[in-house]
Amino acid sequence: MRERYRLAIDGLPPRTKEVYLLHRVEELGYRQIAEQLSISIRTVEWHVAEAITRIGKSIGNSNG
Repeated sequence: MRERYRLAIDGLPPRTKEVYLLHRVEELGYRQIAEQLSISIRTVEWHVAEAITRIGKSIGNSNG
Protein backbone atom coordinates (compact mmCIF):
# COMPACT_ATOMS: atom_id res chain seq x y z
CA MET A 1 0.00 0.00 0.00
CA ARG A 2 2.83 2.41 0.79
CA GLU A 3 4.31 1.82 -2.68
CA ARG A 4 0.95 2.52 -4.34
CA TYR A 5 0.64 5.73 -2.32
CA ARG A 6 4.13 6.83 -3.39
CA LEU A 7 3.39 6.06 -7.01
CA ALA A 8 0.10 7.95 -6.79
CA ILE A 9 1.91 11.02 -5.43
CA ASP A 10 4.57 10.74 -8.13
CA GLY A 11 1.81 10.75 -10.74
CA LEU A 12 0.33 14.06 -9.61
CA PRO A 13 0.76 17.16 -11.76
CA PRO A 14 3.87 19.06 -10.58
CA ARG A 15 2.13 22.00 -8.85
CA THR A 16 -0.47 19.77 -7.22
CA LYS A 17 2.28 17.47 -5.97
CA GLU A 18 4.26 20.42 -4.61
CA VAL A 19 1.27 21.86 -2.73
CA TYR A 20 0.23 18.45 -1.38
CA LEU A 21 3.72 17.63 -0.10
CA LEU A 22 4.12 21.04 1.51
CA HIS A 23 0.85 20.45 3.33
CA ARG A 24 1.21 16.79 4.27
CA VAL A 25 4.97 16.33 4.63
CA GLU A 26 6.20 19.79 5.62
CA GLU A 27 2.98 20.35 7.61
CA LEU A 28 2.55 23.91 6.37
CA GLY A 29 -0.82 25.60 6.65
CA TYR A 30 -2.72 26.75 3.60
CA ARG A 31 -1.81 30.39 4.24
CA GLN A 32 1.90 29.54 4.52
CA ILE A 33 1.79 27.53 1.29
CA ALA A 34 -0.09 30.32 -0.50
CA GLU A 35 2.49 32.89 0.57
CA GLN A 36 5.45 30.65 -0.26
CA LEU A 37 4.18 29.85 -3.76
CA SER A 38 2.55 33.26 -4.44
CA ILE A 39 -0.87 31.70 -5.04
CA SER A 40 -4.24 32.20 -3.34
CA ILE A 41 -5.44 30.16 -0.39
CA ARG A 42 -8.33 29.03 -2.59
CA THR A 43 -5.82 27.66 -5.11
CA VAL A 44 -4.02 25.80 -2.34
CA GLU A 45 -7.34 24.30 -1.26
CA TRP A 46 -8.04 23.21 -4.84
CA HIS A 47 -4.64 21.54 -5.25
CA VAL A 48 -4.94 19.65 -1.95
CA ALA A 49 -8.46 18.46 -2.84
CA GLU A 50 -7.31 17.49 -6.34
CA ALA A 51 -4.38 15.54 -4.90
CA ILE A 52 -6.59 13.66 -2.44
CA THR A 53 -9.06 12.81 -5.21
CA ARG A 54 -6.36 11.61 -7.62
CA ILE A 55 -4.51 9.62 -4.94
CA GLY A 56 -7.76 7.98 -3.84
CA LYS A 57 -8.60 6.98 -7.41
CA SER A 58 -5.08 5.72 -8.03
CA ILE A 59 -4.91 3.64 -4.86
CA GLY A 60 -8.46 2.38 -5.36
CA ASN A 61 -7.67 1.26 -8.90
CA SER A 62 -6.95 -2.45 -8.68
CA ASN A 63 -5.37 -2.36 -12.15
CA GLY A 64 -2.55 -0.36 -10.76
